[in-house]
Amino acid sequence: MKKIILTILLIATVAATWAQKPDKKTVKLEKRLVGTFVEIPGSHFLTRNAKGDTMRVTLAPFRMLETEVTNASYNLFLDDLKAQGRMADYEKAKIDTSLGLLDYPYYYNHPAFGPYPVSSISYDGATLFCQWLTEKMGGEVWEYTLPTEQQWKYAARSGYPFRVYSMGSPYFRDKNGYPYYTYYQIGDPNITMRDGQFVVVTDDNPFINRGYTYMAKGHYPNDFGLYNMCGNVAEMVYERGVAFGGSYLDPGYDIRIDSEKRYDGPSPLIGFRVIAVRKK
Repeated sequence: MKKIILTILLIATVAATWAQKPDKKTVKLEKRLVGTFVEIPGSHFLTRNAKGDTMRVTLAPFRMLETEVTNASYNLFLDDLKAQGRMADYEKAKIDTSLGLLDYPYYYNHPAFGPYPVSSISYDGATLFCQWLTEKMGGEVWEYTLPTEQQWKYAARSGYPFRVYSMGSPYFRDKNGYPYYTYYQIGDPNITMRDGQFVVVTDDNPFINRGYTYMAKGHYPNDFGLYNMCGNVAEMVYERGVAFGGSYLDPGYDIRIDSEKRYDGPSPLIGFRVIAVRKK
C-alpha cells in the first residue's frame, strides 16, 4: 500500500510539472518579448511570518523569468503602448529618467544598456507590463504576474529553506575571486585611519566603488537557473510596496534574500521579474 501511495504521489508530481511546460511556439515568443523562463517545482514547507509565527506554505509549480526584466524588454512594452494609443497606461508605466543611474543618464534607452535590468518604474508599471505580456502571449493559456513574496523567496533559495544568499555559499566570490553578486563592496580600499580609528571612506575617491548595475544575465545562476536574485536591483513582489534581495548600492549584509526594501514610488534601486502560471 505504501509503495502504491508513493507511486501515485510521484505520478501526480510529474503530471503537475509537465502541465507547466510550454510548447515551442510559446517559448519562442517569450524569448522575443522578454527572455527565457525556467521551471520552478511546487513544494510544501514551513516558514515564519513577520510576527515570528510558524506557518505552512504550499506552492504550486510555476515558471520564472531567469533574469530581471531588462531595459530592452521594458522599452518594447512602452513603445507598444504608444503605438496602441494607450497614453494613460504609458504615463503610469514610463521610466522616471530623472532619477538616473548615477552618471549614466542614458542608461534606460541606450542600446548598450538594453541587457541591463530596468529600474525607476512604479509598481503599476510593473503590473501593466505583466498584463501586456499576458495579452501578447494570447492570454488563453499563460498568465504573467509578479511573484508573491513566498514564490520569490522560494525561487531565490532554490527550494532550500534556510539559504541566506541565492548562491548558497557564505562567500561572496568564487575560488578565482569572481563575484557572485553585484553589490556595494565596502572593503580595504575604503578603509582608512583617522584619529586612531578605522573609518569607512565613501566619498574621497570617485573611482572606488562607484555603484552601478550589471547585466541581467550576469554572474552565476542559482540552482534553479535564476540570475541575480541577490543584488543588482531589488525586486518587486506581488505585495505592493516591498522589494527583496538588495541592490547594487547595498552592502553585502543587505543583499540577503530576506533583505526588505520599502518603496512608495519609482526607485533606481528597484526592478522586477515575472512568473508564468498556466491558467486553469
